[in-house]
Amino acid sequence: MSRLDNLTLEELQELRERTEGEIPRERVLAAIGRKQGDELETLAERHGVVEKTIRNWLDRFAREPIEQAPYDDDRPGRPAKLTEDQREQFFEHLQQPPTTLGYEQQAWSPKLLLHHVKEEYGVDYSEGHARKLLGKAELSYRTARPRNHEADPDKEAEFQETVEKNGQS
Repeated sequence: MSRLDNLTLEELQELRERTEGEIPRERVLAAIGRKQGDELETLAERHGVVEKTIRNWLDRFAREPIEQAPYDDDRPGRPAKLTEDQREQFFEHLQQPPTTLGYEQQAWSPKLLLHHVKEEYGVDYSEGHARKLLGKAELSYRTARPRNHEADPDKEAEFQETVEKNGQS
């Protein structure tokens, strides 16, 4: 329990009241449990993690000030390619049909999105990122299957009935 020797149970319980976020709160609860004598194995089971994670959480309380221990350091990641204003404008564009922006397509596709971002903002994204952006805009990049306008509806219904009778393969 030497990791928590410098802290009292009361300090940890006060910290629990002030802690925001699910994972930081779990870390404080694990520290409280350990301070009360719970074994690492018990804490790992209770919090749904492995013992090594519990040890890492408790090590934070030995290394860092008590107020910082439950929280992760900032992880800024790669800088955004679009400014906040550009991103806002871009998502507004995605809420409109591409035809209103001068494109011939009726719906956004990843390739059309990539073309638009390159033309409008001079930014290159991967096709996978284009799919993510469409998802964030709550748009689907899947398109409907084309239907033959000359197809006989009666024969199509008969076919569908036959398929249903035969079941899935």
